Amino acid sequence: MLKTVGAIAGGVFVGALVMEIVRTKCPDTMDKFYAKLGSLSTAIKGGFLEGYRSTGKPSESAEVTA
Repeated sequence: MLKTVGAIAGGVFVGALVMEIVRTKCPDTMDKFYAKLGSLSTAIKGGFLEGYRSTGKPSESAEVTA
């Protein structure tokens, strides 16, 4: 288990280091990436909310009668 935690921590560190290098070398690429990521998350959120609202109220047969 200690090896797994070490591998995860190392992967996070290496990933953060690579992101910093890419961000400093190509800042416009990262801006485009963040813009695409933002629009994707907005679309996913909108789709979820639309589906959630379209479910409507539960039917009367689904209600529990006492």
